Amino acid sequence: MALTPARQSGGYSQKLSVRSIDLSSGKLIAVLNEIDARELGIFPLDRLEITNPENGRSANAVVDVTDSIIGENSIGMFRELSQLLGVRDGSAVKCNAAPKPRSVGFVKKKMDGGRLSQEELSCIIEDISSNRLSEIETTAFVSAVYMREFDLDETVAMTKALIENGRKLELSSKTVVDKHSIGGTNGRATMIIVPIIAAAGYAIPKTSSRSITSAAGTADSMEVLANVSLQLGAIKRVVEKTNGCIAWGGAVELAPADDKIIKIEHPLSLDPEGQVIASVMAKKASVGAKYVVIDIPVGPYVKVRTREKAEQMALKFVEVGKHLGMKVEVLLTNGTEPSGKAFGPALEAKYALEILEGRFFDNLARKSVEISGALLELTGDVPKGQGYAVSLDILQSGKALQKMKEIISEQGARALSSQDIKTAPYKKEVLSVQNGEISTINVGYLNHIARLAGAPANQKAGVMLDAEQGASVTKGTVLFEIYAENEAKLDAAYEFAIRNRVVEFATIIIGKFD
Repeated sequence: MALTPARQSGGYSQKLSVRSIDLSSGKLIAVLNEIDARELGIFPLDRLEITNPENGRSANAVVDVTDSIIGENSIGMFRELSQLLGVRDGSAVKCNAAPKPRSVGFVKKKMDGGRLSQEELSCIIEDISSNRLSEIETTAFVSAVYMREFDLDETVAMTKALIENGRKLELSSKTVVDKHSIGGTNGRATMIIVPIIAAAGYAIPKTSSRSITSAAGTADSMEVLANVSLQLGAIKRVVEKTNGCIAWGGAVELAPADDKIIKIEHPLSLDPEGQVIASVMAKKASVGAKYVVIDIPVGPYVKVRTREKAEQMALKFVEVGKHLGMKVEVLLTNGTEPSGKAFGPALEAKYALEILEGRFFDNLARKSVEISGALLELTGDVPKGQGYAVSLDILQSGKALQKMKEIISEQGARALSSQDIKTAPYKKEVLSVQNGEISTINVGYLNHIARLAGAPANQKAGVMLDAEQGASVTKGTVLFEIYAENEAKLDAAYEFAIRNRVVEFATIIIGKFD
């Protein structure tokens, strides 16, 4: 039965019948027949406010218009929109043209180079979170921050806005600590640090990201061992039982607006410093962390490439921490070489477990112990200069391994031992074409090769390094191995590997002119 238009106090609205469209776009999209769109005064890409009268849920959707796919008196809804509103085919919803949000003016202000106040940033974040800002307008905001930058006051205000808009983890009386790495390197130090800190008696509710451009994020690797899609209540249960967890941040909604901003930043390769700091610190504050160590790797193939840039960023992290009542220490770490030898979710998970099992102690193990020691010293409970020794003892005694097994079990175990983790079935070795001393190893290339091989979507795909920086090798020596789930991906990764100088050799002559 056709649903008739009705006049409402908030302006002209129509009741329309839902037609589900089984497509997912990552956005809230509604499709109107051009006759209904004309009645509502709606044009393509305009906003439409839609309310489900059965449960009171409402959302602002971006509109597409058709003259054939959706009939009159109906509204097509992509999967995200119908799920958000809790509607099904045939449900009746109320629709009216949504006014432009006040925050659009604040976005324009930032584009023009203005400084945003706490109230203005809170308004923008609230509108992003509630989908009142369209993806185009949110992209404009991200671009404005990238071009005009945040000063310190804006970074603090942005952090507070993200905290206010998200959910908070409330734990019992234990001291809550946390860590974060700006990233760009391989190696899952978090999977070694969390059990060390948890075994030392501190609560460390670590929420981590999935990979966007690298071979694996911490959440991708931890997912090889256990479930990482934990809701806030599950995180609280795991941490209160074991002191630690490693969960995927995207499932928790500690800062939902930030998650939407990040989705826009990555395709554009935008990483505005103020937004990065606000994003990290908001999530640390949301889990109740009082002591936080930030790891900033510095090197030619990682996100922060110069020491000067790293030092500027470090000082801002510390200052934002002070405004939040949080004690922050920033460590600048060596990002000029690979952190461990594994690239890819399963390979990196296996490698981290092997370190916890005491099979070897390399630069990734040393980095993990050093960061753990710094975090213990930051609490004031461990004297300065003794954190490394305390952390090393926890690792070498097997206490960290036992704690990791407890965490894995509480999150839903998939693998408890490095021997439980298998690699992809197809493998090729990349050999040295000369004798010489290895001067540099390009981490960016190795990440790309692992992704061509299928990582992180194919958990078992990736790269294992055999070579080390500074080592002398002979022609024919295996430099690294590529693992893939099928021959096509293996061939693509191998071809890139042999066409590019992944490994550089020391040379005296660095240029020639004639």
